[in-house]
Amino acid sequence: MTEPGRRLHLLRVAIVLALVFNLMALVVLIRATPIAFTVFMFLAQPLFALALILLVIAALAELRARQIL
Repeated sequence: MTEPGRRLHLLRVAIVLALVFNLMALVVLIRATPIAFTVFMFLAQPLFALALILLVIAALAELRARQIL
């Protein structure tokens, strides 16, 4: 996989993880059952943190590729 393709793949993965987080948050918002809230706390929040980390990595890689950093 080429370097631009790898950065694009990281961004897509980050977007999908953020979408999963948002869907789980919507489930908790609409119907706050103990199981849904527990799944949200232990699964969705780490997914969102991982999405943010991947986004930062992709942004830094893009800045390095354009020789800004």
